[in-house]
This record gives sequence, structure tokens and C-alpha cells, in this order.
Amino acid sequence: MKKGIKIIGKILFQISVFLCLLLSFSLLWAKNNYGNIGFEEIVFHLNMPLEGTSEEFVQSYIKTALCPAVFLLFLELSVMYFPAKSMYSLVINGGNKKEWRWKLWPFRPPVFFWALFFAAWLGGLVYSADECFGIITYARNQIEQSNFIKEEYVDAKDVKIKFPEKKRNLICIYMESAETSSQDKANGGVFDENYIPEMTQLAKENVSFSHSKLLEGAVVAPACGWTIAALVAETAGLPLKLFEYNAASGGTDNSMGKYEAFMPGATSLGDILEKEGYHNYFLAGSKFKFGGRTSYFTQHGNYEIWDYVRAKEEGAIPQDYRVWWGFEDIKLYDFAKEKLLSLASGDKPFNFSMLTVDTHHQDGYVCERCPDKYDVQYSNVWACASAQVNEFVEWIKQQDFYENTTVVIVGDHCSMDSDYYAELSYDKHNGETVRKVYNTFINSPIQPIREKGRSFTTMDIFPT
Repeated sequence: MKKGIKIIGKILFQISVFLCLLLSFSLLWAKNNYGNIGFEEIVFHLNMPLEGTSEEFVQSYIKTALCPAVFLLFLELSVMYFPAKSMYSLVINGGNKKEWRWKLWPFRPPVFFWALFFAAWLGGLVYSADECFGIITYARNQIEQSNFIKEEYVDAKDVKIKFPEKKRNLICIYMESAETSSQDKANGGVFDENYIPEMTQLAKENVSFSHSKLLEGAVVAPACGWTIAALVAETAGLPLKLFEYNAASGGTDNSMGKYEAFMPGATSLGDILEKEGYHNYFLAGSKFKFGGRTSYFTQHGNYEIWDYVRAKEEGAIPQDYRVWWGFEDIKLYDFAKEKLLSLASGDKPFNFSMLTVDTHHQDGYVCERCPDKYDVQYSNVWACASAQVNEFVEWIKQQDFYENTTVVIVGDHCSMDSDYYAELSYDKHNGETVRKVYNTFINSPIQPIREKGRSFTTMDIFPT
């Protein structure tokens, strides 16, 4: 009986060692790769299938988190139990294992010592995780009740929206991690040089909402700071929490966890346009199922999805083709032109959305068109992204459908590249975060009452 308890204790001890090691390396990996997100995203993705995740990110985690943890565990096991015991007992003590063990471990710590040791280890991890991801704030928010949605949210089903007799087309370009911080300081950015000059010029020539007189942009509210959460915020005016707003009752339920029903109580842009006879279309260069994006857009607007998977199915790219998260933005823009011409030839007004990917962290994807102008790779990637979206807009302007089409370019969230914005991630400016999300509205049929000096978040893009 005592021997069995002893064996179980050793097993539990090694499991504790491994878990603490894995959590330590996982936290380090997360800080290096996701240093600008909240704990909401981590919890959300733990509840979602991970299909579509970039292979590079999976490989990175295995190399820098899982493998080091396994290696140190085996190193600890080898010192504690395996060849070291027999070797030292022969060399040092002539085979007297009992005496060897006494010399190796002058004392045997009691169980409570190890309990305190692991508690201190875990406590340090929790503290570090809170510093980086706000884990304690997240836990407190789960306990405290907020009336923000109940008091501020306006359900689009209750709003009378009048469409013109000739309905306008809509093109939404969601740019991965696009923020105004990448501009120079004179234009509302934080750098000495403007890495996105074409995007800056587009914002100057068209409608671009800002918190100041400069080209700043939108604040990212809690639970809106990763791609699917940002898309929900900008198309439904709601944060993506692990609950659903129930318009009928004014309360919430936990249907998000079922995954099959993605925000069933919300009314989104896609819902409104589908009802008005629009052809909703979404183009992406990654596997769109990642994070529940396919579920959200097919359930809210019956979008036709054309992504990395469908591109392979239709022979648009080779079966074994894969770079970055699927295929790069050069191909994305070429495919977008084909799809837009096809949609424009139809008999329905269209709502065409697309999501770029080259500017995803870490450091972005360097394509054949990226300049080698700057010392930092991410700066070159952003310069390339700015030039590409500008060329695409110029192409749109040359098309017959442009006269009756509004083009919206928005970032989804601020970049998670923790190294590139290391000194800016947590700076404060007039009580707000310095970093804000890019936006511009091109060929808008109406002009805003007040374009600059507006306090707003990415959730306000939806009613806008």
C-alpha cells in the first residue's frame, strides 16, 4: 500500500513539473507572438476549432514551448532516477546506493515544501500572465456584471433603414492589423517616417474618422482585439464575448459555446443586406473556418465564401501550394478583381468583403513585391501592403461599377507584433491608447456631420 502511494506521488510530482515547465515556455511563446492581446482571445480560441491555423505558428509553438519542456523533463528524470544513479553509485560509493542517495540529497523535503514550491511557481506564472494578457482583469470581469450592452446597444432590427431605389454596391477591405500608428507623427502616427504613405493619402482624400484633427482612427474596445472579434465588432456593433446578446429578453445566454449557433441574437450588416437582396461575398487567403469565421458569415448574411480551401478545390492554386496562412495578398488582389467583375455582371447589388493577411504578425510575409528599403522587415511589409491596396483602389475606380459603389478600408485590430510596437503597446495619451485602427470611406454618397474629433471604437463602424 505504501509502495503504491509512493509511486503515485512520484507520478503526480513529475506531472506537476512538466505542467509548470510547459506553462512557463507557453507563456514565453505567447508573449513573443501575442504580446498585445487580452485573455478574452485565448479563452475564445480554446472554445473554437483550431482548423486553419498557420503551420508556422504550430511549428513555432512545438519548437519553442513543447520541445524545451519535454527536454527539461527528461533531463530532470535522468538526474533523479536513471543512469545518474547507477553511475554515481559505482564511481563515488562503490555501489552503495543508499549512501549515494544521501550525498545527492542531504535532506528529503516534506510534501508541504513541494506544495509551496509549485504554488510559488504557478503564482509567478499568473502574475506574469496578468502583466501581459490581463488575466486577473478578465477573471474580475466574469464576476462583475456590466450593463454596457443593455444600455448602449441598439438592435438594428428596431431601426428603420431606407434603401434608395438603385441600391449601391459595397466593397469592404479588411486589412490585417492595419493601424494608424504606422504613419509618421505629423499625420497621427508614432514613427519618424511614414511606412504607409498611400494609405495616408487615401484617408486624406476621403472620409476618415479620427479622435483628433490628425488621421488617428478607432480605439479597439475589449473583446474586439483579434480578427474574428474585430469582424464581429465592425459588422454587428458588438464585442465578441463567450455569451450572446438576446435581443428579445435584453439578457444573455451561453450559446457561443455551442459553436453551431454563432451570435444568434445579433443583427449584422450581412443580415440587413441579405434581406435587401444583396449578394454577400467574402474573399480570404486563409482557411476561413479558423476562429468560427465561416460560421459567423454564413449564418449572418449567407455569404458566399471563397478562401484558400476553395481556391485549391477550383484549381486557382496548386494543391500543394501554401505560404504564410494560405496564399499571399498578391494573389488575393488578383482573385478579387476576377470576383468583382463577375459580381458586377450579375443582376443583384453586391456586398464584397475581403481580408488581407500579409501583415499578420510576427514580422509579416515578405512577397516578391516587398521593397528592401527599411532595416526592419515589418516596415517593408507595411510599405508593400499600402502600395497594393492603393493600386487595387485605383483599379476599382476605373471600373464601370465604381460610380455606384462605396469602398471601405478598415483595419481589423491593432497589430499583435509585440517587438515592432514594443515601446508603444501600453503607452497612454489623453487617457486613451496611442494605437488606433485605420479607416477610410471612399466614394461615399453622404458626408459626415463631424469627421474629426470623434471618440469612437471599431464597433461604431457598423452603424457608420
